[in-house]
Amino acid sequence: MGAVRRRARRLAWAFALATAALIPWIAYLAVSLPERTVDTHYRGAWVGFDLMPVTAIVLTAYFAFRVDARVQLPAMATATLLVVDAWFDVMTAGGHAATMRAVLMAVCFELPAAALSLHVARRVNHNVARLAQDGATLSRTDLDHR
Repeated sequence: MGAVRRRARRLAWAFALATAALIPWIAYLAVSLPERTVDTHYRGAWVGFDLMPVTAIVLTAYFAFRVDARVQLPAMATATLLVVDAWFDVMTAGGHAATMRAVLMAVCFELPAAALSLHVARRVNHNVARLAQDGATLSRTDLDHR
C-alpha cells in the first residue's frame, strides 16, 4: 500500500501544480482577451470555461491526495475538458501565429495532460474492479467455510 500511496501523492502534486500554473494563465486571459469580438461576452466565456478544467484538476488533486477511488470521476472530466479546450483554442485562434501557438499548447500540454488524466481514471477503475472482484471472491470463500 505504501507504493500506491506514494504514486497517488506524486500524481496529486502534479495536478496541484497544474492548477497553480493555470490560475495565472486565466488571470492573463481575463485582462488580455478582447472585451468584444462577434460575441459580447467573449472574455467572460473563455475565462469561465478555463475555470472548469481548473476545477476538475483541483478535484483530481484532492481525491488523489486522499488516495480515494473517486479520483477517476474528476480525472475523466479533466481529460474531457482539456481536449475541448485544446480544440476551441485551435479553432478560434486568429491568424497563423496564434494558431501555431494554440497547436503547440495543445500538443505539448493540454493533450498529454488529458492522456495522463485518462490513464489515471483507467488505472484506478481497473484497480477498483480488481479489488471488488477479490472482495467478492473472499466473501464467497468465507461463506463457503461457515
